[in-house]
Amino acid sequence: MLLKNQRMDAFVSHGCIKKSLATAVIMGLMVNSVSANTNENSEQEVVVTAEFSNPIGPDFGYVGENSMTATKTDMPISKTPRAVSVVTREQMDDRASVSVADALQYTPSIQANFYGEDNKQDWFVIRGFNQANNGLYQDGTRLDSAGFYTYQADTFGLERVEILRGPASVLYGQNPPGGVINLISKRPQHSESFGFVSVEYGSNDRKQLSLDLGGEITDDVAWRLVALGRQNGTDVDNIEAERIYLAPSVSVNFSDNTNLTVLASYQKDDSDPYLQFLPMEGSLTEHENGFISDDVAIGNPDYEKFERTQAALGYEFSHKFNESVQFAQSVRYSQLDIDLKQMYAIGYAHDLGQTDPTEANILRGLTSEKGKSKSFSADNRLIYNFNTGELEHTLLSGIDYRWLDIKGQSFGDRVLIADGNTGSIFFNPYDPSYTDNVVLLNPTTGLLVTDADRETTTSERHQLGGYLQDQMIFNDALAVTLGVRFDDTKSTYENKSTNKKQVVSNQEWTKSAGVAYIFENGLTPYINYAEHFQPVLKLDKNDNSAKPERGNQFEVGLKYLPASFDGSFNAALFQINKKNMATTDAAGDLLQIGEVENTGIELEAVANITSGLSLVANATFMDTEIIKDINSANVGNRPAQVANTLGSVWANYRFFGSSLEGLAIGVGGRYVGETYAGNIETTKVPDFALMDATVSYTINNMKIQVAAKNLMDKEYVSTCASANCYYGNRRNVIASLSYAW
Repeated sequence: MLLKNQRMDAFVSHGCIKKSLATAVIMGLMVNSVSANTNENSEQEVVVTAEFSNPIGPDFGYVGENSMTATKTDMPISKTPRAVSVVTREQMDDRASVSVADALQYTPSIQANFYGEDNKQDWFVIRGFNQANNGLYQDGTRLDSAGFYTYQADTFGLERVEILRGPASVLYGQNPPGGVINLISKRPQHSESFGFVSVEYGSNDRKQLSLDLGGEITDDVAWRLVALGRQNGTDVDNIEAERIYLAPSVSVNFSDNTNLTVLASYQKDDSDPYLQFLPMEGSLTEHENGFISDDVAIGNPDYEKFERTQAALGYEFSHKFNESVQFAQSVRYSQLDIDLKQMYAIGYAHDLGQTDPTEANILRGLTSEKGKSKSFSADNRLIYNFNTGELEHTLLSGIDYRWLDIKGQSFGDRVLIADGNTGSIFFNPYDPSYTDNVVLLNPTTGLLVTDADRETTTSERHQLGGYLQDQMIFNDALAVTLGVRFDDTKSTYENKSTNKKQVVSNQEWTKSAGVAYIFENGLTPYINYAEHFQPVLKLDKNDNSAKPERGNQFEVGLKYLPASFDGSFNAALFQINKKNMATTDAAGDLLQIGEVENTGIELEAVANITSGLSLVANATFMDTEIIKDINSANVGNRPAQVANTLGSVWANYRFFGSSLEGLAIGVGGRYVGETYAGNIETTKVPDFALMDATVSYTINNMKIQVAAKNLMDKEYVSTCASANCYYGNRRNVIASLSYAW
């Protein structure tokens, strides 16, 4: 058996590839002129087509043809009137993706890792809207997160990542308007036994051992075990991390029509927190003492910690009653325990009223959280296929339920860091020294703060939703999708220490509609309308529930599937708004007058152009604007941290049929346009462009690979928020040796 992430001879015919990589890339972008044979005298080119179209993978190559995310049914992406992208396992392997955010850096309309790499959670901005703590799913059910109680999936355990851009509340309930990121887990493969083992070593003393095994117990029972252990440092001195990950699964075919797949996972992180909160002056702009080095730890590494244990157990059940009716159910229970202590820069001491002749010292605060999160999700779907005349229907009806319960302890008031040996509250990031005796002070009283001063809080959220969707196809060409949903949500927050309690309940209807026309030449124009809602967990001055954020999207697009090679080309024009955004007035009372509108165009190309050449390219151009705000000076401006221009291109070439057979070279570049630190467009964060590259060599079942991110080791500020800025990741080189059988 060939190495897992190399295309199999069973699916492609290897020819002599005579054309250069540059020529092939140019031809791949010229969609209308590419053909399997450019002229009668040219040597025969290989046409790569995917014979498999499993909506949950595995995929062979870069193109994912089907997806369950957009419609919760097995509908080809080319016939779906929505913008959908798939990052396949092969893409993640070729780029050595170390996180979900890293895997999405070559996907249209996504700002990923915009704070730099963070081991607490993955950060995304999709179509100009922040998705933090929301919009992340695994195997179709929500990864419920809140605050620091955030799940982070390891990419080694994933088969693919699917992205549905734009509002998705009709199928998923409360959700931000940017879209849905759905992580598809690796799972057992019936009728196939396999194994994969890999060792890695990389920058910052990164060491990893990975294992992926699977096989059959009987003809109807298959199993799989995915596991890894990792230790690594970071760009910041003395900030280190460890991770253990285990994901066993089993799949049982009770009959040809009935399947049960049980998925479990366990992940333990024992780390220092990565994310560095830096003063703007000294990172984005030069301080009189210069710039703060990007390897300086703002906190005390020996004091800080981030310990997280996350575990999940769930299953997917499907039963086909007959050729027309089938039932599917997805269920998962998850539990997360965290213990976090992280220091951050409050600001320069002299700006905060402290006497500091050097003007170099800063004051530091502490983020602290310790507690447990438990969540449960269940999604039940009944699918009925029938015809009314020449109209083919796929009718989906479903009921889903979500529950999240968090109990935690934290310091309710701001905490000031001090040196217990000297009593000093100063820290000089330009000439750092670290105390072995950290004490916490109340900045108002100056008294010591201990664990006894922690406040205990509880948070509980429920969502019950019912949805109905009809996908209609007329004459194998005209596709119409209509959907409607009702949700009943309730969120309760209580501070046990202050006896403060708030309960927010919302009942919301959402709708969606889409139309596509599928031409025989591979072109599919489409148009869609979709709505979203997201509860605002606040009360007004009369203790009434805040109205949820609401909005809608209008989108028109064009998809193209060439007949001559395995590829997908997409263009989309969209307009999304978000209303009822919450703020407070001078008296502290809730106001909901905020509104943002984002208009943009996306261009995406994903193709296995030949047996050797794979390509991903995309560009996004947006106009994001604050329409209403309590501060009239913000109206007409771009929201903070949102880039209006994004672009990336990645090409990977494998040599076949020559003395270089087994060699593969991948080269990519990504661009993020300028952003602003606040809603008033005064502090601009410059744009940046980064280059990535990979070289690998495969012989028999063994593969050696060296992957480099930020190849030119560019030093840059990735984003700023208010008075804090964050450095982006420096060059990261990962070498791996893997063996598959």
